Amino acid sequence: MEMPKIIAQVTETIEEIEEEQPLEIVQEKQYIVPEQVFSNVQQPAPIVKKVRKKRTMTPEMLEKLAVARAKANEKRKANKEARLKGEMKTPTQVKQEQKEIQEEKKRPVVNNVTNEYKTINNNITQEDIQKIALETSAKATAQALYEYEKIRKERKEEKKIKKEQEAKLQERQNTIKKSIIGGYAGDYKSNKKSIYG
Repeated sequence: MEMPKIIAQVTETIEEIEEEQPLEIVQEKQYIVPEQVFSNVQQPAPIVKKVRKKRTMTPEMLEKLAVARAKANEKRKANKEARLKGEMKTPTQVKQEQKEIQEEKKRPVVNNVTNEYKTINNNITQEDIQKIALETSAKATAQALYEYEKIRKERKEEKKIKKEQEAKLQERQNTIKKSIIGGYAGDYKSNKKSIYG
Protein backbone atom coordinates (compact mmCIF):
# COMPACT_ATOMS: atom_id res chain seq x y z
CA MET A 1 0.00 0.00 0.00
CA GLU A 2 2.94 2.20 -0.23
CA MET A 3 2.24 2.99 -3.86
CA PRO A 4 0.01 5.99 -3.21
CA LYS A 5 2.69 7.65 -1.08
CA ILE A 6 5.25 7.37 -3.91
CA ILE A 7 2.86 8.88 -6.44
CA ALA A 8 2.12 11.80 -4.11
CA GLN A 9 5.85 12.50 -3.70
CA VAL A 10 6.45 12.46 -7.46
CA THR A 11 3.62 14.90 -8.10
CA GLU A 12 4.97 17.23 -5.40
CA THR A 13 8.44 17.28 -6.99
CA ILE A 14 6.96 17.94 -10.45
CA GLU A 15 5.01 20.90 -9.05
CA GLU A 16 8.15 22.29 -7.40
CA ILE A 17 10.12 22.07 -10.68
CA GLU A 18 7.32 23.80 -12.58
CA GLU A 19 7.18 26.62 -10.04
CA GLU A 20 10.93 27.20 -10.20
CA GLN A 21 11.13 27.64 -14.02
CA PRO A 22 9.80 30.99 -15.18
CA LEU A 23 7.73 30.90 -18.33
CA GLU A 24 9.04 32.64 -21.42
CA ILE A 25 7.13 35.63 -22.65
CA VAL A 26 5.91 35.12 -26.20
CA GLN A 27 5.89 38.25 -28.28
CA GLU A 28 3.60 38.66 -31.21
CA LYS A 29 5.20 39.02 -34.61
CA GLN A 30 4.90 42.40 -36.14
CA TYR A 31 2.91 42.56 -39.31
CA ILE A 32 4.91 43.94 -42.23
CA VAL A 33 3.07 45.53 -45.09
CA PRO A 34 4.19 43.98 -48.42
CA GLU A 35 4.21 47.39 -50.10
CA GLN A 36 6.94 48.56 -47.69
CA VAL A 37 9.12 45.50 -48.38
CA PHE A 38 8.95 45.77 -52.17
CA SER A 39 9.17 49.57 -52.34
CA ASN A 40 12.94 49.44 -51.61
CA VAL A 41 13.70 46.95 -54.39
CA GLN A 42 14.80 48.56 -57.64
CA GLN A 43 13.20 46.97 -60.63
CA PRO A 44 14.91 47.09 -64.04
CA ALA A 45 13.27 49.13 -66.70
CA PRO A 46 11.17 47.05 -69.07
CA ILE A 47 12.78 46.38 -72.46
CA VAL A 48 10.81 47.84 -75.31
CA LYS A 49 11.47 46.34 -78.72
CA LYS A 50 11.60 48.65 -81.67
CA VAL A 51 8.74 48.24 -84.04
CA ARG A 52 10.03 47.33 -87.48
CA LYS A 53 8.48 49.11 -90.37
CA LYS A 54 6.86 47.02 -93.02
CA ARG A 55 8.71 47.26 -96.26
CA THR A 56 6.44 48.64 -98.92
CA MET A 57 7.13 48.14 -102.58
CA THR A 58 7.44 51.26 -104.68
CA PRO A 59 5.74 51.35 -108.09
CA GLU A 60 9.18 51.13 -109.80
CA MET A 61 10.06 47.99 -107.84
CA LEU A 62 6.73 46.42 -108.72
CA GLU A 63 7.32 47.10 -112.43
CA LYS A 64 10.81 45.53 -112.30
CA LEU A 65 9.42 42.50 -110.47
CA ALA A 66 6.71 42.03 -113.10
CA VAL A 67 9.30 42.22 -115.93
CA ALA A 68 11.55 39.67 -114.16
CA ARG A 69 8.61 37.27 -113.70
CA ALA A 70 7.67 37.57 -117.36
CA LYS A 71 11.24 36.80 -118.46
CA ALA A 72 11.44 33.78 -116.13
CA ASN A 73 8.14 32.40 -117.49
CA GLU A 74 9.32 32.82 -121.09
CA LYS A 75 12.61 31.07 -120.29
CA ARG A 76 10.80 28.16 -118.61
CA LYS A 77 8.52 27.71 -121.64
CA ALA A 78 11.47 27.83 -124.04
CA ASN A 79 13.40 25.25 -121.96
CA LYS A 80 10.39 22.97 -121.84
CA GLU A 81 9.94 23.11 -125.63
CA ALA A 82 13.69 22.50 -126.17
CA ARG A 83 13.59 19.44 -123.88
CA LEU A 84 10.58 18.04 -125.73
CA LYS A 85 12.39 18.48 -129.07
CA GLY A 86 15.56 16.93 -127.64
CA GLU A 87 17.72 20.03 -128.05
CA MET A 88 18.24 20.62 -124.33
CA LYS A 89 19.64 18.15 -121.79
CA THR A 90 17.53 16.82 -118.95
CA PRO A 91 18.57 17.44 -115.34
CA THR A 92 19.87 13.85 -115.03
CA GLN A 93 22.08 14.34 -118.09
CA VAL A 94 23.43 17.59 -116.62
CA LYS A 95 24.29 15.81 -113.33
CA GLN A 96 26.03 13.03 -115.27
CA GLU A 97 28.19 15.58 -117.11
CA GLN A 98 29.10 17.30 -113.84
CA LYS A 99 30.19 13.95 -112.37
CA GLU A 100 32.41 13.30 -115.39
CA ILE A 101 33.98 16.75 -115.03
CA GLN A 102 34.73 16.08 -111.36
CA GLU A 103 36.37 12.73 -112.21
CA GLU A 104 38.43 14.45 -114.91
CA LYS A 105 39.71 16.95 -112.34
CA LYS A 106 40.83 14.11 -110.05
CA ARG A 107 43.19 12.67 -112.68
CA PRO A 108 46.85 13.67 -112.26
CA VAL A 109 48.19 16.45 -114.46
CA VAL A 110 51.81 16.31 -115.68
CA ASN A 111 53.10 19.07 -117.96
CA ASN A 112 49.53 20.28 -118.62
CA VAL A 113 48.54 16.81 -119.94
CA THR A 114 46.05 14.72 -118.01
CA ASN A 115 47.12 11.11 -117.60
CA GLU A 116 44.50 8.46 -117.88
CA TYR A 117 44.47 5.44 -115.68
CA LYS A 118 44.90 2.31 -117.74
CA THR A 119 45.53 -1.23 -116.68
CA ILE A 120 48.86 -2.42 -118.01
CA ASN A 121 49.43 -6.10 -118.69
CA ASN A 122 53.13 -6.85 -118.26
CA ASN A 123 54.91 -10.16 -118.48
CA ILE A 124 57.09 -9.59 -115.40
CA THR A 125 57.81 -12.68 -113.34
CA GLN A 126 58.33 -12.92 -109.60
CA GLU A 127 62.07 -13.52 -110.14
CA ASP A 128 62.38 -10.23 -112.06
CA ILE A 129 60.66 -8.36 -109.25
CA GLN A 130 62.99 -9.90 -106.64
CA LYS A 131 66.05 -9.08 -108.75
CA ILE A 132 64.96 -5.43 -109.12
CA ALA A 133 64.17 -5.21 -105.40
CA LEU A 134 67.60 -6.60 -104.45
CA GLU A 135 69.41 -4.19 -106.75
CA THR A 136 67.51 -1.16 -105.50
CA SER A 137 67.79 -2.19 -101.85
CA ALA A 138 71.52 -2.86 -102.24
CA LYS A 139 72.02 0.58 -103.78
CA ALA A 140 69.92 2.22 -101.09
CA THR A 141 71.83 0.42 -98.34
CA ALA A 142 75.19 1.39 -99.84
CA GLN A 143 74.08 5.00 -100.13
CA ALA A 144 72.84 5.05 -96.53
CA LEU A 145 76.11 3.54 -95.25
CA TYR A 146 78.13 6.04 -97.26
CA GLU A 147 76.11 8.96 -95.80
CA TYR A 148 76.49 7.58 -92.27
CA GLU A 149 80.25 7.12 -92.71
CA LYS A 150 80.56 10.66 -94.02
CA ILE A 151 78.67 12.09 -91.02
CA ARG A 152 80.75 9.96 -88.63
CA LYS A 153 84.02 11.27 -90.09
CA GLU A 154 82.81 14.87 -89.79
CA ARG A 155 81.95 14.31 -86.14
CA LYS A 156 85.34 12.72 -85.56
CA GLU A 157 87.12 15.74 -87.06
CA GLU A 158 85.06 18.14 -84.95
CA LYS A 159 85.87 16.13 -81.83
CA LYS A 160 89.59 16.13 -82.66
CA ILE A 161 89.62 19.92 -83.17
CA LYS A 162 87.74 20.45 -79.92
CA LYS A 163 90.19 18.21 -78.04
CA GLU A 164 93.17 20.15 -79.41
CA GLN A 165 91.61 23.45 -78.33
CA GLU A 166 91.00 22.10 -74.83
CA ALA A 167 94.61 20.87 -74.63
CA LYS A 168 95.93 24.32 -75.63
CA LEU A 169 93.69 25.97 -73.06
CA GLN A 170 94.89 23.58 -70.34
CA GLU A 171 98.50 24.28 -71.27
CA ARG A 172 97.94 28.04 -71.00
CA GLN A 173 96.28 27.63 -67.60
CA ASN A 174 99.21 25.54 -66.36
CA THR A 175 101.74 28.20 -67.46
CA ILE A 176 99.69 30.89 -65.71
CA LYS A 177 99.62 28.82 -62.50
CA LYS A 178 103.38 28.25 -62.66
CA SER A 179 104.04 31.94 -63.20
CA ILE A 180 101.83 32.85 -60.22
CA ILE A 181 103.55 30.33 -57.96
CA GLY A 182 106.91 31.59 -59.15
CA GLY A 183 108.34 28.45 -60.68
CA TYR A 184 107.97 26.46 -57.47
CA ALA A 185 108.79 22.85 -58.43
CA GLY A 186 107.11 21.24 -55.44
CA ASP A 187 103.47 20.52 -54.85
CA TYR A 188 101.83 23.67 -56.15
CA LYS A 189 98.36 22.40 -55.38
CA SER A 190 98.79 22.59 -51.61
CA ASN A 191 97.15 25.52 -49.84
CA LYS A 192 99.34 28.57 -49.47
CA LYS A 193 98.74 31.62 -47.37
CA SER A 194 99.79 33.92 -50.21
CA ILE A 195 100.36 33.60 -53.89
CA TYR A 196 104.14 34.14 -53.48
CA GLY A 197 104.84 31.11 -51.32
